[in-house]
This record gives sequence, C-alpha cells and structure tokens, in this order.
Amino acid sequence: MKRPQQARGDQRRRQQGNHSATVDLWRSGGPLPELKPVAVAQDVRALIRSLGEPPMNGHSGVEHYFEAVIERAAAIAIALAFSADLLAGLDD
Repeated sequence: MKRPQQARGDQRRRQQGNHSATVDLWRSGGPLPELKPVAVAQDVRALIRSLGEPPMNGHSGVEHYFEAVIERAAAIAIALAFSADLLAGLDD
C-alpha cells in the first residue's frame, strides 16, 4: 500500500529539521538582574475593563469570571512577593 505524497513530504521535512545545533544545558548562566520591589495595584481589573466586553456571543455576564481570575492571579502575585520580601511599601 502506498503512502500519500504529502505524508512522504512531511517525513522528509521532519528528518531535515532534526539537525539543530547542540546546546549545553548545564552551562552557568549570567548574573541575575537586581530585584525591584513589587507594587500593589489599586485596581487590578482596570486593564480588562478597558478592553470592553468579551466577544462571546450569547454569553452575557462572563466578564465577572475574567475579573475573578485576574483578582486571584493578583492575590497570588502579592503573596509571592510578600513571601520573598519584595513587596513595596506604601512610600515606594
């Protein structure tokens, strides 16, 4: 049974693409940048609200779910910054 012409072409492309340069995964990286304090945003939902209503036909009120996800992500980011002692103070 013969393979279709396209399948043979795909196989040739895969074989040609496997000849990439080797990279040393265990090399030492450069110095890390200086850490900056993380400031807490006053309104984390402002960006998503500025985009308008999501383009989802027949699903009114879904922006509540988007806002809930954004608020949760912001809370986790603040907790991580606090745990690493990177949370900016009120005067920063």
